[in-house]
Amino acid sequence: MYFNHPVFLYGLLAVLIPIIIHLFNFRRYKKLYFSNIAFLKNITTQTRKQNKLKQIIVLILRILAIVAIVLAFAEPVFKKKENVLLTPNALTAVYVDNSFSMMAEGENGRLFEEAVSNAHELVSRSARDTRFVLLSNDISHDQRRVLTKEAMLNEIEHLEISPSSRNINSIAATAATIASEKDYVTYEMYLFSDFQKNSIDIATIAKDTAAYLYMLPMVHLQKRNIYIDTCWLSDPVLIANHKITLNVRLRNSSVLDYEKIPLKLMINGQQKAVAGVDIVAGGFEVVTMNFTARQAGWHYASLEIEDFPITFDDQFYFAFHVKKQVNVLEIADEAATGDLSIFYGSDSLFHYTKMDYRRVKYDEIYNYNLIILNSLPSISSGLTGQLQKFTEAGGNLMFIPNEDVDVKEENSLLAAFGAGSIQKFDPRESRVSGIKNETLLFRESIHKVPDNADLPVVFSHFQYRYHINSGVESLVSLLNGDDFLATKKTGNGRLYMLAVPLKKTFSNFASHPLFVPVMYGAAVEGDAHAALFHTIGKDEKISLNQLDKVPEMDQTFSIKKYENEYIFIPEQQIMNNGLMLDMHEGIETDGFYELTWDEKPEYVFAFNYDRAESQLDFYTEDELREQIESEELNRIQVLSAGHTGYLEMLNTVENESQLWKLFIIFALLMLLAETLVLRFWK
Repeated sequence: MYFNHPVFLYGLLAVLIPIIIHLFNFRRYKKLYFSNIAFLKNITTQTRKQNKLKQIIVLILRILAIVAIVLAFAEPVFKKKENVLLTPNALTAVYVDNSFSMMAEGENGRLFEEAVSNAHELVSRSARDTRFVLLSNDISHDQRRVLTKEAMLNEIEHLEISPSSRNINSIAATAATIASEKDYVTYEMYLFSDFQKNSIDIATIAKDTAAYLYMLPMVHLQKRNIYIDTCWLSDPVLIANHKITLNVRLRNSSVLDYEKIPLKLMINGQQKAVAGVDIVAGGFEVVTMNFTARQAGWHYASLEIEDFPITFDDQFYFAFHVKKQVNVLEIADEAATGDLSIFYGSDSLFHYTKMDYRRVKYDEIYNYNLIILNSLPSISSGLTGQLQKFTEAGGNLMFIPNEDVDVKEENSLLAAFGAGSIQKFDPRESRVSGIKNETLLFRESIHKVPDNADLPVVFSHFQYRYHINSGVESLVSLLNGDDFLATKKTGNGRLYMLAVPLKKTFSNFASHPLFVPVMYGAAVEGDAHAALFHTIGKDEKISLNQLDKVPEMDQTFSIKKYENEYIFIPEQQIMNNGLMLDMHEGIETDGFYELTWDEKPEYVFAFNYDRAESQLDFYTEDELREQIESEELNRIQVLSAGHTGYLEMLNTVENESQLWKLFIIFALLMLLAETLVLRFWK
């Protein structure tokens, strides 16, 4: 047994008061004179014995009353086991899961409200001197403050559903850190959560902590949730007035099949497409939706479904930029052939520019989607370095060799990209024999190559050699196995390598129909899309490449939520004609955010909540207990919130904290007994 307020035990010294009174204030007897007292001797003896017994009983009753009153003020608690619940003067950490999955319904209403109610009841029945720490998925609540009982109850009442999602192991680690900082050797922690399987690693949760952990699973009434998981665009380049194909993946985290779930596509506030989706239980479905963007620039898009009760994942935001044209740059000798200018200049889809290789404007090359090195007589190291940055930022580069058999500078360029080298010049005639039509380069132009197809003839070519692990992929091959066209992923862009110059003395490629899909695909396939969307809490650092305009170092810019007054300034770093932003947890709610400088929006972000909370896969009480037993975690117990196990815990706490009332009642009974003895004992 221990006492909540042991200092009051000094009050036990008050029992000396009735003892002193009874020792030094005995009743005095009057003398009565009789002629013969022989007849009174026996009666007198009996009366003095009875009076002495009466005084002893009154003394005992008074002592017991004083002892009971003192013990009531000291608040005794009987310790029933080593890890007693809510030990006074100790630290108690309470975690209330306020993630989106707690929006679901339980037997007593929403799980979050049930968890708050249970946590509130737990704290309200605790000892007065217990100190608390409240933990949730909101980082702001982890203020490392130790709270009194009253402050803890107030904090619990202000909890709300949060878009943040944290691993329960990290929650436990935070509690351990706080306990260590406040010099608590041991502490208790109560976890009110639905215990999603992707949010906890039971095997390690108690390995590095001195806490007694009590898990109180909040049970979902029904596992029912349909959500929009992700989306992506099939089209390599987004051009105004061209069809755009959007792919949407929906998941059914339920035990029931669903039919004809309405899916709406909204762009700039207008509905552009609608679809009915059938999804089997526990499965997913990819839906294709087509639309046309009539104007160039940024577009604000969202996908919507209707689902209850978990609704945070029923809307999915994404933003995309539509271009007026695809910018293509040819770097060549002024006297080079005009095949490229004829092809790109004849299509309004492309904006074609040509620069002399001796006068390249390095500050402008990042404005292009494709740069073609057309048979350069020489390649400077400065140009090579700029082209590396260009492909890293998402641009495409096509290398067309010079007819000169001295390939030293060409090989220096290829070595910089890790793309092997030109081995030798092969003067033998050959022809194209194989085309990988399933690759992205040809996906819109070539679906099948007939066996008797008329393919380009090659009179002579350069042979490429590269390591098997170089990442170079053959796209078009010759009869002898040499590559006619190869590619390599480099940074966010691509490098394409052609085996022949475009002159007719090397091949008829420039006049062959294959020329069109190759040059078209190289310009549009590698157009690195800006990310359609980002995830709150995960994408804190964002790299923006190929910006139309980059802010100067002395310019101030900010991020503003679309159609909202919320504004914050992110950390910035300008690099390679791009911009690195660090949000520092400035994004808290989903929606559209605009990067602005000079009071104009220059870039649009779409942020969505993390879909990890959408997956309704939880540990049951039995599964938790099995893992705890298998891992021999003696400091963890599973209690049934809202059932007998949980009520037993609360009753134990209540009985311990209400014992002082019993002592008050006992003291009153002792005083009543004293009154009755003095009044009726004659």
